[in-house]
Amino acid sequence: MTFKKYSLKTQILISLIFIPLNFISAYISEQLQVPFFMDMIFVYAGSFFGIPCGLFVGFGHSLIASFFWWHNILNLFYCICCFSGTFLTWFIVTRHQEVVWFRLLLLIFVSTVVISLEGSIIYSIFFSTAEENTELATVFFLTYTLVLQNIGLQLSAFFARLPVNLFDKAFAVFVGLGIFIGGKKLFAKGELKKVN
Repeated sequence: MTFKKYSLKTQILISLIFIPLNFISAYISEQLQVPFFMDMIFVYAGSFFGIPCGLFVGFGHSLIASFFWWHNILNLFYCICCFSGTFLTWFIVTRHQEVVWFRLLLLIFVSTVVISLEGSIIYSIFFSTAEENTELATVFFLTYTLVLQNIGLQLSAFFARLPVNLFDKAFAVFVGLGIFIGGKKLFAKGELKKVN
């Protein structure tokens, strides 16, 4: 499987579909109390279509979630994690001609570490003293379990995110790739109809 270059117009149209789908998947996950973020499935799917698509989905999701879910504009800083996922997808996977399973596994591992670090910094700076907890329950519990063991807040927030993000990013990368493959087939059928 190769990565075709999609036009900016196509990527914007795809992102307009993926933004609400990403928000819905994260929101349903939160309501069902799934112990993972589930907020980057369509970010990775968009990233396989191209960098602009991934960036639009990440920013759009974060913007909508900040206003309509968390009711706090500071949560928009978490779009940095989405941007990292997009750029890592390009750097590790899509800039190469062929998909190699090793690259997907490397993307999962590097995304887990980088996004856990970013998330822990954002949490430590903006949300650790907030009156209302906006943190995922699993991460919140693990973070303060580690804090009680005299591990610093930022390090605890980082370690707490690692196991959660490992599963979350693995799920998001593989489901995102599946969505990309399905979307690619739909585009191929559409192009054949135009030719005929």
